[in-house]
Amino acid sequence: MIQKRWYFIVPFIFIALLTLFVAAGTTQAETAGQNPTPIVITLTPSGSATPGQPTAVSSPTDEAALPPDRFEPNNDANTATAVGLQTEPDMTLSADDVDAFTGYLKAGQMVRVQTAVYDGLDTRLSLFWGGQLMVENDDRSATDVGSSVVFAAPADGWYVVLVAKATIYNGRYDLTVSLVEPTATATMPPTATPLPTTTPMPSPTPLIQPDLAEPNDTPETARPVTPGQRHTYTVGAGDVDYFTFIAKAGSRYACETVTDQVDTLVTVMGISEMIGVNDDRAVGRVDSYFAWDMAEEQPLVVKVEARGGSLGQYEFVCQQAAPPAAPPAMPAAPNPLAAEPLTTAAITATGRISLTVQPMGRVQPQTTTPTTHIRLLVYYDANNDRQPGPGEGIANVSVLAVDAQGQRIARVFTNAQGEAIFNLDSETVARVIVPFVPGWSARVRAGEANNDIVLGLPAVRLPIFLPVRNQVSE
Repeated sequence: MIQKRWYFIVPFIFIALLTLFVAAGTTQAETAGQNPTPIVITLTPSGSATPGQPTAVSSPTDEAALPPDRFEPNNDANTATAVGLQTEPDMTLSADDVDAFTGYLKAGQMVRVQTAVYDGLDTRLSLFWGGQLMVENDDRSATDVGSSVVFAAPADGWYVVLVAKATIYNGRYDLTVSLVEPTATATMPPTATPLPTTTPMPSPTPLIQPDLAEPNDTPETARPVTPGQRHTYTVGAGDVDYFTFIAKAGSRYACETVTDQVDTLVTVMGISEMIGVNDDRAVGRVDSYFAWDMAEEQPLVVKVEARGGSLGQYEFVCQQAAPPAAPPAMPAAPNPLAAEPLTTAAITATGRISLTVQPMGRVQPQTTTPTTHIRLLVYYDANNDRQPGPGEGIANVSVLAVDAQGQRIARVFTNAQGEAIFNLDSETVARVIVPFVPGWSARVRAGEANNDIVLGLPAVRLPIFLPVRNQVSE
C-alpha cells in the first residue's frame, strides 16, 4: 500500500519542480529584458591617455579677448617698440600675444622695468641684452602677480624686454621704465622662482635720458649736423657729445649751446689741431659760444661736455656768422702844445707862387662784383620716387663750379646730407657739375642766389663707381 502511494507522489513532485523551474526562467528573462547590463563609465585622467589617442584639454573661450593695443604688431625684437624713461598705460595681452619693447642705456646705467596688471592678468618679464636672456621675473611678490626686473648695462647699447602672459587669462597692464642708482649690493642671480625685487632707494642725483644722437661719445661716432639747423640734446652724468660738419674756406662760423640747465664746454677741433674752446659765453651765463674764421676747407669735430657735475638739455647749432664789427675809432691824442701860447711871426712875401693845375679826368665809379650763391643737393633716388628723401643724400662727393668753357673755378665736397654750397665772386661762373657722373650738371645765374639745385641719379641706374672725398686727389 505504501509503494502505490509513492508512485502517485513522485509524478506530482516532478511536475511541481518543472513548474518552479519554468517560472524562474520566465522571471529571469523578463528581468533581463527590463534591466539590461549597466554601462560602466571609466574617467581617465588627462595624463594617462592611451598612446596615439587624442586627449581632451579644456581651453579658455574668447569671451575675454581684448583688442590689440596701440603698439601692435610688436611681438619680437625686430618689431619692438622704442620706449624711454616713462610709463606706457593701457597695454593688452590676449590669446598668445607677446609685447616687445626696447630702450637705450649707457654703460653703468641701471634700468628698472615693471608691470602693473589688471583684469586678472599675470605677466612674465624677460630682459635680453645682445640677444642673450639676462634676467626674468614672473611675480614681484607673493601677493602681486605683476612683474619687475632690474638690469645694469655693461656697455652702451640697446636692451629688449618681452612681456608675456604667465597664465591663460587675458588682461591689461601698465609698463613703467625708470633709471635707478646702482648700489654696492650685488644683484642676486635669477632663479626658477625669483625672489621679490627690493624697492630701490631714490637717487639724490637725477639721471638723464639718452638723446636721439646717441651713441656719439667719441670723435669716430660724431653725429653729422647741417650748418644752420638747431636741435635739442642732453649731456651730463659722464656723457660727452661729439658733432661733425664740413667747414668751407673763407667763411666765418659760430658754434653755440643755448641752455640754463647745464654748464657746457664747447671745443672745436680740426684735422690736425684744436681751433678753439669756450666755457661761458658771458658773465652770468652757463652756455657756450665760439666763433672763428676758416682758412681752408676741412671737416671739423665739435665736442660738447658738461662741467661741475651738471646735467640737462641744451640746444646746439653751428652756422655761418657775420664778420666781427670794426672797433670804434680811438680819440685823437691831445696836443701837448695846445696849452702853450702861440708865438706869431711876421711873414714877408719874397715873390709870387705859381700854381699849375692839371686835369685828372672823369671820376670812375667804384664797382663791386656781386656774389653768386649756389646751394645744391646730390642724391641717389633709392626708392625711385623721383624726389630726394631722407637718407638719400650722397656725402663727400666732389662738385665743381665751372665757366662757359668748362674751366674749373671752385670745388667743394658734399656734406653728410649730400649738400654743397658755393659763395663765388667770379662773374664767369656758368654751371655746376659732378664730373664723375655723366649728365649731372646744372646751369647757374652769375651774381644771383641759386638755391634748391637738385642732381639725382634714378634708382634704375645703379651707381657702379662714385668717387668720394678720400678717393679724389686734391
